This record gives sequence, C-alpha cells and structure tokens, in this order.
Amino acid sequence: MKRIYTLLAIGAMLTTSAAISQELSNGYYNYIMNRYNLNPAFAGNNGNISAILNTKTYMAGFSDAPRNTMFGIHAPLNEQQGIGARIISDRRGAYELSKYDATYSYQIQLDESSDLRFGVSAGALRRMLNPNLINNVELLDQTDPTLAGDYFDQTNFIAGVGMVYDYENLQVGLSAPHLVIGSEQLSEHLVGSVSYRYEFEESDFAVTPLVIYQNMPVLDNRFDVLLRGDYKEKVWTQIGYQSTDNLNFALGFDFGPFGIGYSYEMNNSELSNIASNNNEIVVRLSFLPPKKQKQNAILSTLDEYVAKFDAMLKEGQNKFGKQEVFSEIMRIRTKLLELEEINDKKTAKKVEQKLSTIEGQIIALEKKYAN
Repeated sequence: MKRIYTLLAIGAMLTTSAAISQELSNGYYNYIMNRYNLNPAFAGNNGNISAILNTKTYMAGFSDAPRNTMFGIHAPLNEQQGIGARIISDRRGAYELSKYDATYSYQIQLDESSDLRFGVSAGALRRMLNPNLINNVELLDQTDPTLAGDYFDQTNFIAGVGMVYDYENLQVGLSAPHLVIGSEQLSEHLVGSVSYRYEFEESDFAVTPLVIYQNMPVLDNRFDVLLRGDYKEKVWTQIGYQSTDNLNFALGFDFGPFGIGYSYEMNNSELSNIASNNNEIVVRLSFLPPKKQKQNAILSTLDEYVAKFDAMLKEGQNKFGKQEVFSEIMRIRTKLLELEEINDKKTAKKVEQKLSTIEGQIIALEKKYAN
C-alpha cells in the first residue's frame, strides 16, 4: 500500500512538473521591464553595451517561493549587428529549469525614419527535478527510482527568433522565444508587442503606452496593458493590467551608466488569499561604445553652435561686434571641416540637419552684420 501511495504521489508530482515544464519552457515572465528576455531582436538595439540582472519572486511570503532570475549581456557589433548572451534560472518547488543561450540581431535600415531588426537565439535548456526539495521527502519510499537525482534530468537544444520594427516613436515586436526545444514539435508560443512614445512639446515629460500579447500553448493566452511615464528619461513610473486580473506598479531610475527598477504585482482575488503579491527587480549597467561616444560628442558640439548662433541672431542691440561674429563663423566653419564622416545613417541624418541649420544661421548672421 505504501508503494502505491508513493507512486501516486510521485506520479502527481511529475504530472505537475511536466505541465510546469511546458509553461516554463514557453514563458519566462520577467519581461515587464526587460523585453530582451523574450525577443532576441533587442540585442544591441539601444546602441549601448548593457548588462542586465533581472529577478522575479512569485507568491511573496511562501518559503521556497517560485523565483525566476535572468542575467544577460548584449551589445552592438556595428551599426547593423548586435550580439548577446543570457543565463536564466527558474525554480518552482522541486522543479528547476536553466537556460543558456546566445543571441544575434541584424538591422535593415528601411528609410530615414524606420528600420527592421531581426534576431535569433540558440543554446541549451535543462529541466530537472531535485528530490531534496520535495516536502516530507523522507516519508516516501527511498528505494523508488523516481527519487533518484538524475531520474528526471533533461538537457535539450533550444532556439528562438524575433523581429522589431521601429518607425519614429512607434515600435512593434514579434517573437517566438522558444520555437525549437529538442525533438519536440515547434512551440506555438508567440509574443507580440506594440508601443508608442509620446513626447510633449516643450516639456521634459513623455508617456509610452505598451501592449504585450502572448499566445500560450498550455495556459490561457495572456496580454498586458501598460502605461509608462518618464521625466528627462531619468525617472520613470509604470502602471499596468494583466489578463490574469493582476495589477502591476513599477518605479525606476536611470543614472546613465546605471539603472534600477522595481515592480510590484498585486495578485488577483483568487490568489490573494494565498499570496498577495509578486516582486520584480531589474538592475542595468551600460555604457556607450567609443564610436558612439564620439558621435554623441559631435552632436553635442553642433547643438552648442546652434545655440550660440541663435543667441547672436536674437540679440537686438548688436552687442556682438562684427569682427567677433565673423571670427566665430570662421572658427566654427573650420571645426565643421574637421568632423569625420559618420557611417550611422540615423546619426548622419541628424548631423546633416544640424549642419543645415548652422549654415542658415551663418547666412543670416552675415546679412545682419554685413554693414
């Protein structure tokens, strides 16, 4: 009889683990503040060399609560290509899952305002059962082979694909993050996202509505509706609703090379009696590649020239002497000739626009101070 109870307990546990394994292999849920986790096309997309540590704990207050942790690094190779690598660990009771993969992205510049980036990922996925984490495992038959440490321990090849389309402030993403898992049939897990950044004129505030939809093979399909607001791209807040009836609140700070964000998720009424919330933290370290730093320095220098000439044009009492103005024009023209050619089409377009503005200002200044 004891043998029967043992087999029933283990069978139920493995059935649950199998269902969880399907869920885990098809949906890592720390994506509210880290979409690179679900779409390899984001590798190198922001132009920075970035390291991300992202961890989420479910059902706060429980001992051995489910926890998902991701560490990743991604960076641009050049203006078209990006690479990255990720390590993901997901533990839920006695069931453990680990994922190790590399990512690659390639960008196609469609026109001056839009581009399309494709991404692929490939690596290994390990699913295992740790009997030592089973509650009251000592009450089970220790001679049962299903309690052996390597009884349920599988490692499979895993691969995914994704794409991101950018048009000015609009961004659309689509990915199949776990399209291939070993010899299993192709996964039907798809993730779509749409966001639009709205910047208020003459203001340091911006808002970004975001919708994320997931086609889940085992669970009900899921969507998130989020609204993010930021101030000078330094401080941001986010509120959101999930189709699981959970509410999400997040706050973050961006200090240039260092960023941090915290998300508090209120569980729905069915789960709130068991555990009231989930918590997620993301920490980011990033810096610009030397080439990008140089490009930004050029743009900053041009902005200074525009502001200086603008002040000269708006000054009505001609307090700037004619010789001073023409000397400044000659100095800046010399500096402009020293600027190196920019290969990045987006940056080149910005440089071209600023040069055109400066040239117009110079013509206006020459007319103003001609006499």
